[in-house]
Amino acid sequence: MRSIISVFFTIMSLVTLAQRVTFNDPDLTFSFKKPKSWEVFDDGYSVKASPSAADSSNFFFSITYFESPTPAGEMTIGLTSSDEFSPDGDASFKIGGEKATYQRNIKNNKQSTLYRFYKLGQRFEVTVVSNSSYKKGTKTLRKIIKSIRIEE
Repeated sequence: MRSIISVFFTIMSLVTLAQRVTFNDPDLTFSFKKPKSWEVFDDGYSVKASPSAADSSNFFFSITYFESPTPAGEMTIGLTSSDEFSPDGDASFKIGGEKATYQRNIKNNKQSTLYRFYKLGQRFEVTVVSNSSYKKGTKTLRKIIKSIRIEE
């Protein structure tokens, strides 16, 4: 399991609409750009970003990583391996410079997607959840995913 030693926020530019949020662990550093008005929540297990605490269960981005290369038990959003596919039919979809697969679940007007990729000997899992009423939000979530950076 991942344990975050310290968390600090860095603003890359005051001119842009996004802020790069950086997290340091003993073996790696990961970061992503969040929209300026969004809030970040870190429970020591996963990092979650959402427009507000009130929206954090209906519309959010979450990232966590594990030392174990294979998941133990069920997927966090209740999907089975038969639901796995590559986004938009493109097998070379990349997150953090690595090939990623994802699983999607659409239920009760809510879409949950779990992305999985491997980097630096760690298994990363990115979860995004959006309500279909957040059409602009899907584009925002994709921008966050594309901004993920992982370094030693």
